[in-house]
Amino acid sequence: MTNVVPAPPTDPPNTLDGSRVWEIHDDLKKKLAKNNEAKMVLYNALPKKEYERIFMCKTAKDIWQSLLITHQGNSQVKDNKIDLLVQQYEQFTILEEESIDSGFARFNTIITSLKALDEGFSSKNYVRKFLRALHPKWRAKVTAIEESKDLSSLALDELIGNLKVHEVVMENAHIIIK
Repeated sequence: MTNVVPAPPTDPPNTLDGSRVWEIHDDLKKKLAKNNEAKMVLYNALPKKEYERIFMCKTAKDIWQSLLITHQGNSQVKDNKIDLLVQQYEQFTILEEESIDSGFARFNTIITSLKALDEGFSSKNYVRKFLRALHPKWRAKVTAIEESKDLSSLALDELIGNLKVHEVVMENAHIIIK
């Protein structure tokens, strides 16, 4: 007696919903390829320490969720970080001997951190806050800016540039007086 092996079907069998198995197989292959591509992008973008933390994740979505929890924390941690940053923002002041660059670097760290947590204020609010945070020795310049500029359309970078120019003028005047 000889064993007869049936020939493979020329048409794939139908699934319950009437679609073809091969179509599902091709769709699954495309999704797996996209997932693998996304994983590779994430792997290549991360430093070694981060990679070691997430390399066991099966999907790009799992990697992303792990990174979010690691860097933002769960919603309670995120809310606490936001509260702390908002408090730092509200209490922010520039010290008398602090340069505009140094003060702006500290201010920018706060607002960038808030934006990273999907929290923040309007650009107009940043300009007004930075002006309020300046030391009283800047009062005359602040008043001049408030009277001559439309604060609602003034960019923070433009304000910083304007203040840095005034800072240089004040430093040169201080040297001349000595």
